[in-house]
Amino acid sequence: MTILLIALLFMITGYLIAFKYIKAAPIAFLITFGFFLTTGFGIISSFLLKNLESTYPILTQPKWKKNNAIVILGGGTVALPITGVVKPAILSYARIYEATRLYLLCKKTNSICKIIISGGDALALGKSEAEVYQDEFLAIGVINSDVILESHSMNTYKNAEFTSAILKSNRFDNVFLVTSGIHMKRALLYFSHFGIDAVPATSDYIAPQISTIPLGYNFAITDFAIHEYTGIIRFYIYNYLGWNTNATSSGSP
Repeated sequence: MTILLIALLFMITGYLIAFKYIKAAPIAFLITFGFFLTTGFGIISSFLLKNLESTYPILTQPKWKKNNAIVILGGGTVALPITGVVKPAILSYARIYEATRLYLLCKKTNSICKIIISGGDALALGKSEAEVYQDEFLAIGVINSDVILESHSMNTYKNAEFTSAILKSNRFDNVFLVTSGIHMKRALLYFSHFGIDAVPATSDYIAPQISTIPLGYNFAITDFAIHEYTGIIRFYIYNYLGWNTNATSSGSP
């Protein structure tokens, strides 16, 4: 997305130069080149990430109640080369770790502790994120009866819609939402729309590499951040237009 935006700006600059817009062309060039450099240096992504991640620290002292749900949102899957075995994508392991950490802490209090895994087969790999992550949880000692699968959602909004129905039907007293720091703001917004007041349990953070030369890594981080802001803005636009699913009519497919 970031690269496409820069390419578009360069095309506009080229157009202005080609048609000899003497005053506008230098301004367009400076804007384009400035955006390229500040993105590559990590300045823009640093600004964007601060608003997304800074308010969600690691949850060190969770307060457990009688009936607790630990919701983990899918972070992707990948089919391994040669074998084709489907495994969690790289960002997912931090989420699995954090959900397991909370689960083990919860079990020590003799409370009811359930892990709800939300994620369908968005990449059509033959196995849903929920099922793939379940294998990982069971392998590290989570009790099978403590795992609940929501394996139909294909995006964060549907994660919230379908999982909220499970949470309400099971009458959980406490809901912990596990996802990456960059994703948390949007995820909490969506869950709130469906009437779920979740406790944020951030699994991981990303940060730009402030550099004196443009780095491809910083362009990628900027893309991630823009994706989150786009999702938040789209939510409010859809809400204004009445396109969002009514919270009272949500449910599993």
